[in-house]
Amino acid sequence: MKKVVVVALALYPFLLSPSVWAKHSHLASRTHLLEDGQGKRQVLANKGIRFDANLISDTAYLISGGRNPGARPESSAHLGLDVDFNMQTLAGWKGVNIHTQITARQGQNTSVRNLQDPMAPELSSVQVAFARGNQGSRLSELSIEKKFDQHGLSIKAGRLNLGGDFDVMSCHFQNSSFCGAQMGKWQSGLWMNTPVAQWGARVKFGIHPELSAQIGVYEFNPDNGNAHAEGQGWSLDSQHADGVTVPVELIWHPQFGSHDLAGTYRAGFMWNTAHDVNNQKNVVTGLAENHSDGEWISIEQQLTTKAGAGSGTQQGLETFENFTWHDQATNKIDNTQQIGLEYVGLSDHHPHDILGLAVNRVHLNPHFVHTQELHGKHQFNARAEYNLELNYNYNLTPWLLLRPDLQYVVHPGSSNNLNNAFVVGLTTKLVF
Repeated sequence: MKKVVVVALALYPFLLSPSVWAKHSHLASRTHLLEDGQGKRQVLANKGIRFDANLISDTAYLISGGRNPGARPESSAHLGLDVDFNMQTLAGWKGVNIHTQITARQGQNTSVRNLQDPMAPELSSVQVAFARGNQGSRLSELSIEKKFDQHGLSIKAGRLNLGGDFDVMSCHFQNSSFCGAQMGKWQSGLWMNTPVAQWGARVKFGIHPELSAQIGVYEFNPDNGNAHAEGQGWSLDSQHADGVTVPVELIWHPQFGSHDLAGTYRAGFMWNTAHDVNNQKNVVTGLAENHSDGEWISIEQQLTTKAGAGSGTQQGLETFENFTWHDQATNKIDNTQQIGLEYVGLSDHHPHDILGLAVNRVHLNPHFVHTQELHGKHQFNARAEYNLELNYNYNLTPWLLLRPDLQYVVHPGSSNNLNNAFVVGLTTKLVF
């Protein structure tokens, strides 16, 4: 995987050369890099089998601040393969779909190697491709979903990740704090986002054409997220399961104004029943707790639409906001806030390019900090970490995305022991 990242970086000047695309215009018009001339992919899709694959690489260089500024840049990569089986087309099972996702993550991380103080680890990460599940391959989802005609009812079960259905957030940034379900970032000991999967089930039903509600029950098993050896990511057993995680969420999809500006508003609550002291303990006493909770509000709203934009496009200014609250008895972090702006389609020649700017605040639980200080640990002396990212998502072709970014981390790890960090990064995404 590391060799793949190095090769991809070496190809950037070649990929950006206009003369290259002039000579190979057939490549630029493809929707997938490995698109075949006979249309076999579409033939399979018509039969009910659809597959997609992508490779994402994140590279980050610490310019100043942190622990080791000027050190060599680090790269991490994420490979994903998705296969969907439309069982209505394949076998006549009305409204049934089977989804499979296999992932692999490898590489190194600038946050870990060069930026953070080991005594006060960075709360976010400047490379989202480096995170939990960073070992070989794993089964990230194997689910079956049944959609009913009445009341927008759907039932999904199997090996699932919580952030695939609850507290859902798009991912157009390299910093992990702006990518994916926020509950999986700040209460990650109990809520596991992709690529980690666990046994679970989710029921969703429509209350109104614009309003729906859902509830899920997911096994909590620390083995799912702690797998380090190749093969553990494929384990399906429940040997060390410890309670369940139960999320509940309301979802509102309004449209505002004469331009029908679309939005998605989510409000949710999570309850976890893990009781082993190794999985859930009081941050003050260190004794086992038998439950933990958390809440979230997530907003994505289009603010403007670009004049002259074609039908069905989303060109214009969009905003997203995320707010989370966490159990002060059990969680290191007690609240977070985030706001971002994205402008889609600055250029008519690149209507899907995105200019993005986002900032967040991650606040440490004062009970946790006070307890650390009583034990002579004073590294958490800033109370909160702040992350800021400015980037541009450049769709060179439908199958190749380049995303240069600038990041600034204030009080890494919620500590004043290191200077604020300035990072330059580059994300590449290949769609096969």
